[in-house]
Amino acid sequence: MSLDTTKKQVTEHLAAFRETGEINELNSASNLIECIEVHGLPVYEERQAARTAKLELWLMLFDAIDSAKDPEFDPEDVPSSRVMVPPDTPMKPGWLVVSPEGIADPADRKKYDEAVAANAAKTKKYSFQKQLRQLDAQLTTRADKCIGTITLRSPHYLKEMSAAINEHVHNAERSAHLRSLVTPQDIMVDYR
Repeated sequence: MSLDTTKKQVTEHLAAFRETGEINELNSASNLIECIEVHGLPVYEERQAARTAKLELWLMLFDAIDSAKDPEFDPEDVPSSRVMVPPDTPMKPGWLVVSPEGIADPADRKKYDEAVAANAAKTKKYSFQKQLRQLDAQLTTRADKCIGTITLRSPHYLKEMSAAINEHVHNAERSAHLRSLVTPQDIMVDYR
């Protein structure tokens, strides 16, 4: 697959994720990014183009993840598995068991239905945020390894990487992490 085709497909998957929130779109994008060959290319310019594209696509993917994260998410605030009818809720005549169908007052039933809908929305949001964070941890490990493998430890590359981070990453924590992967202190100079 050509580099341009891969870039187009990754961009489409990221757009689909932003539109639908489907986590699988991120998986598909990351798999395509990892398939970009860098080291096996015979011409330096091709390797450089592949290296740059691979880095930028990883950064775009992480920006999509970071944009979807809710900063207020609390993994300890687990939604209820079931919404119970409050025990003091009056039931219809003849109802011996407290159940939603037996709620006598329509206003109480409406409150119960609203509580069920709110819990369903909370469950969906919680599940999405938890899955997103789990995938983020997995992809960060994979990207760190990939970026460490494809990067050149030269002042020119550091400048290129810094510019790419500035352009594509809008999360300060992510930016600091990525910058820590390749630092000027890592450069070994042979003065022989």
